[in-house]
Amino acid sequence: MEKINCEIIKDLIPSYMDGICSDTTKQCVEKHIADCSNCRRITEFYKNNMLSGDKLEQKEWNGLKRINDIMKLQSLICSGILMLLIFLGVWVFFINRDISLFIPQTFLFIAFILVTLLSGLGCREKKSPEKREYLLGVLSFGFSLYFPIVYFHLIREMRQGAELIFGMELHKTGPFLERQLIVAFIVQAALFLYNLLCIIRQKKSCHWLLCLNMTGIFLLLRYDLWMKYMDSVETLLRSLMKDTLEVYAIGLLGILASILITRKVQKPIAG
Repeated sequence: MEKINCEIIKDLIPSYMDGICSDTTKQCVEKHIADCSNCRRITEFYKNNMLSGDKLEQKEWNGLKRINDIMKLQSLICSGILMLLIFLGVWVFFINRDISLFIPQTFLFIAFILVTLLSGLGCREKKSPEKREYLLGVLSFGFSLYFPIVYFHLIREMRQGAELIFGMELHKTGPFLERQLIVAFIVQAALFLYNLLCIIRQKKSCHWLLCLNMTGIFLLLRYDLWMKYMDSVETLLRSLMKDTLEVYAIGLLGILASILITRKVQKPIAG
């Protein structure tokens, strides 16, 4: 009988701990656990681990605090990356210096991608990007396609000995293209800031868009650098192909990794 009584008491303990059982059941459970050490240990376990009342509120508060701390850290990290990108843009476009004076460009790009991905771990955004974010993503991608096409055309015309390129003399094409690079850089940095705000304020899963923006930014920086330091058309062609493929490959891997991470940790939202 003792075994049967214990099984019954074990079924009653959750109701007893929640305070939703009758007085008769409460007295029965209390009388039993006073004499049964095994059921008493089960009761103590429930008492120490149940999420009810103040403990439930405290756990919810701790969870919200943790999410808030993660969002603050995410904001700090991504804002820091944006500031570094702006610094690199000023360094390359206006001070006319090579990024490699600090850190090799490829390593720097990979590091930025990894840090962006890691900053999004532990926080589950609740919203997917909306139509506006996708359209701005298309704009960012458009810049990343526009300049390779322009520069391949430039090289083809130079190798054919054309006197006029884009309707102007060759020595004028450099400043003309650099102005376009600067405008595109400003746009990409603004898109990065916009997507960052979507993540922080609206809790949207836009990390892959940050990777897309960084791909465009590093492509622009590289194009400007080898345009300044090239010594021949053949050098320019090799650099164009190498840098374009390298930046595209790193950026694509970062985008795919961000999408996979988001799908793995994000809970589906009904409706």
